[in-house]
Amino acid sequence: MAGPDPARHRVLVTALTGTGVTVGVAVAVFTSDVIMGVAAGAGFIAVANQMARLWTRHSGPPAAHR
Repeated sequence: MAGPDPARHRVLVTALTGTGVTVGVAVAVFTSDVIMGVAAGAGFIAVANQMARLWTRHSGPPAAHR
């Protein structure tokens, strides 16, 4: 069985990062606190990317980049 497609994983990580930035900006605007926005965005990105790695069984970059 072949491993997961690295291109799909890259697109997923990019989408999650974009969503995290959006969440951070929204929190910063609604709370009028940039630090809260940065914390919320970074937290979302960290948790979402870790979950994506677990679901796709990626522990790091593709083998060609190691």
